[in-house]
Amino acid sequence: MNILIKKATILHQSSEFHLSLKDILICDGIISQIQDEISHEDAKIISGNKLYCFIGLCDIGTHTGEPGNEHRETIDTLTKSALSGGYTALAVFPNNKPVTQTKADISFLANHSDRNGVSIYPIGALSKDSKGIDIAEYMDMKSGGAIAFSDGLKSVQDTGLLGRALQYASTIDVAIIHHPNDNYLSAGGEMHEGEMSTSLGMRGIPDIAELHMVQRDILLNAYQDSQIIEHAISSARSVEAIRQAKNEQNNIQATVAYMNLLFTDSDLYDFESNLKVSPVLRSEADKQHLIEGINDDTVSAIVSNHTPLDEESKNLEFPYATPGATGLETCLSACFTYLSEKIAFPTLVHKLTMAPRLLLNLEIPEIAVGVKADLCIFDAGVSWMCTKDKMASKSANNPFIGKELKGKVIATIIG
Repeated sequence: MNILIKKATILHQSSEFHLSLKDILICDGIISQIQDEISHEDAKIISGNKLYCFIGLCDIGTHTGEPGNEHRETIDTLTKSALSGGYTALAVFPNNKPVTQTKADISFLANHSDRNGVSIYPIGALSKDSKGIDIAEYMDMKSGGAIAFSDGLKSVQDTGLLGRALQYASTIDVAIIHHPNDNYLSAGGEMHEGEMSTSLGMRGIPDIAELHMVQRDILLNAYQDSQIIEHAISSARSVEAIRQAKNEQNNIQATVAYMNLLFTDSDLYDFESNLKVSPVLRSEADKQHLIEGINDDTVSAIVSNHTPLDEESKNLEFPYATPGATGLETCLSACFTYLSEKIAFPTLVHKLTMAPRLLLNLEIPEIAVGVKADLCIFDAGVSWMCTKDKMASKSANNPFIGKELKGKVIATIIG
C-alpha cells in the first residue's frame, strides 16, 4: 500500500527535515520520498488543514487490563486505543492478575508486541506481587524482555527494599520506575489537601506525602549511583527538589501525567469522579510549576496514565470511586487544546515521543528515506467531539467525553 502525506510539518529533533514543510511518500511501509512536492497516482492521500508529522508517541506506565481485568481492557482494545491517539509504543506496568513478575509473565506481554502494529514493552514488578516486601527476580525478567522494574502506582514504603532494588537494577543496567507517595501521610485522602478539600469537606493528601518520598529517592539514588525515574509527580516542591538534584548531577528523572498539567483541585467542585486520579490533581501553583518543569527539562516526559476502569468502579460517589482515567486517545489532543500557549508544540511532541524512549533506552524511530514508517499524523487545524462511541478503549472513564478538543490524530502509520 502506498500513502502520500501532503504538506506536513515534520517534527523530529534529530532529523534533517525538522520543522520543514514536506510531502512524504510511504511505499509498503517504507518512507520512500521526502520532498517539497510529490505526485503518485496509486497512493492514498492524507491531507488536512495544518498537518504535523512526527514519530509515534511512546507511553510509560500504561495499564493493560489483560491479563486478569479483561472486562476493563484487553491488549487488542488497548493497542487500538493507542493507535487512535497516535501511540506506537507502550511500556506497560506490571499491575495485572497475576502480577508481571516472572520470565513467563514478561514473555506473555512481549509476545503480544506488535499487536495491531503497536510495540509493547513489559515493565516487571519491583517487588514480589507488588506488595513492597520482598524484591522480585530482575535477572529472570530481564531475560524475558523486561525493560524496567516498578510496582506501578504502588509506592514502595520500605526504604531498604527500594535501596536494594536500585542496587540490583543498576548491575543489569535497568531503570527503576517509582511513584513517590507516603502511604501513611496520604491514608484516607481523596484529593489534594488545600482550600478546595476543606470547602468540599473531603480529606486531603498533602504535597509533603509526595515530596518526602522524592527527597528519600534522591538520596537513595545518589547513594547507589543508580537510575530512578520518579513517575507521575504532581507538586511544585517535587519539581524543585528534582531540579536541584539534577543540578547536582544526580541521575534522577521524572515524568508527569498529562491531566496534572491540565486540571487542578478546583476542577473537582462538582465531584466529577472521572477527575479522581492518582496522583491527585493539585493546586494551580503546582500545575504551573509542572509546566515550568516540562519547559526547562526538569521533567523529562509526559505520560497518559492510562488506567481503564469499569462502570462499577467509577460511577460512584466521589469518595467511593476508584482513582484513574483512560488517556491514550485524548492525551495529545487535550495537551494541544489546553497547553498550546504554555508549551511550544515541538517541545510537547518531544516529551511524548522521543523523551520517553530516551528514558527507557528504546530505539528512536527516524524520519528519513529508506526507513520503516513509525509516524503520527496530527491535524492541528481541526476540532472534534470526544464521544464514547468513537473511542476504542473498553472503558469509558475519561473526563473529556462530551467535550470538544482541538487538533486530532488523523493517521498512525506503522511499517
